[in-house]
Amino acid sequence: MIPARRLLAVLVSVALLATFGVLVPTMSAGASTADDLDAARQQLAAARAAANETAAKFSAADHQLEATRDDIAKLKDTVAATKARIAELRGYTRQRAVYAYTHPTGSLEALVDATDTVDAARRQQLLDQANATDGDVVRRLGDLTAQLKSQQADLERQEHEQEQLSTQLDTKLAALRANQADVEQAVATLSARLDAEIAVAQYADAQHKAQLQAEKAALAAQQTITSASPGQIITTPVTGPFQCPVQGAAYSDDYGGPTGHPGIDMFVPIGTAAVAVMAGTVRYVPNEGAGGNTAYLDAQDGNTYFYAHFSQFIGEARTVARGEVIGLTGMTGNATAPHLHFEVRIGGDNGNTTDPYPILKAAGC
Repeated sequence: MIPARRLLAVLVSVALLATFGVLVPTMSAGASTADDLDAARQQLAAARAAANETAAKFSAADHQLEATRDDIAKLKDTVAATKARIAELRGYTRQRAVYAYTHPTGSLEALVDATDTVDAARRQQLLDQANATDGDVVRRLGDLTAQLKSQQADLERQEHEQEQLSTQLDTKLAALRANQADVEQAVATLSARLDAEIAVAQYADAQHKAQLQAEKAALAAQQTITSASPGQIITTPVTGPFQCPVQGAAYSDDYGGPTGHPGIDMFVPIGTAAVAVMAGTVRYVPNEGAGGNTAYLDAQDGNTYFYAHFSQFIGEARTVARGEVIGLTGMTGNATAPHLHFEVRIGGDNGNTTDPYPILKAAGC
């Protein structure tokens, strides 16, 4: 049985052809059907889910690599301190060995040179203490040497783990890029299906056509934008006070975790336009440590929104509107892949951070 909407489209097309000699698109076997459109939607949803899942794995591996690097740095400091202490104790033992060699009579000489029995007892006590100290130094030297060997083994293991994590990270980055390409292809397919459906719907169902056009507008609003100029405002169909900082990102809730990650990493190509999530004032800090080129948006809600790893600032420090482009994403600072690091700081720059994930999802990111 032919679906009612499809039958109506065919009848309208036939009527128009008979009356005006105009042939309009129909939902034939080769055209975009409702099933084709649903399949395209499902394909896009699956591609986005896969990209977000890969982004989550990449973020986890990236944070683990960062933690391993921190552990290696601490271990190197510990090894250096242990080596310094061993060198100090070895110097002491060498001095004591030289003294023992040049004073072979030891306690006998001390007792003979004593002026009285009290002096002799005091000298013997000092010699006993020195001998005990020598023994303690030798024991500590042995303990430290064993400790150094263990520390160096830990360091070697951590460095091997770092190499493995780096390799895994490269593999996950390649997978993430492939997922992002799949999303782009799925978007193109769905956009084409929507165009075909809209072409048919304009002859049969105005309400359905409006729904399809709204869906296409929403689809376009979710794609990355890689061109920007000062004052440019990017709008989205999602209502509310908060706007997604970048469009078309693959991301996961990687806030917190073992490394205490203070924000969300949103993976997009280098040069993607980043916008003010709310109206406020923006200021820029170039080369700010691990964050690279950073931006601070002091928003009208009293919070500060922090952006890191920009490849380029757009414009100067200024008052901005919601959706106004403030920078282009990149991987400046400490970044292993192109992305936007985004934070929400409650009450201002020095306020506590909170997980941005819920508001990013609510904004349609």
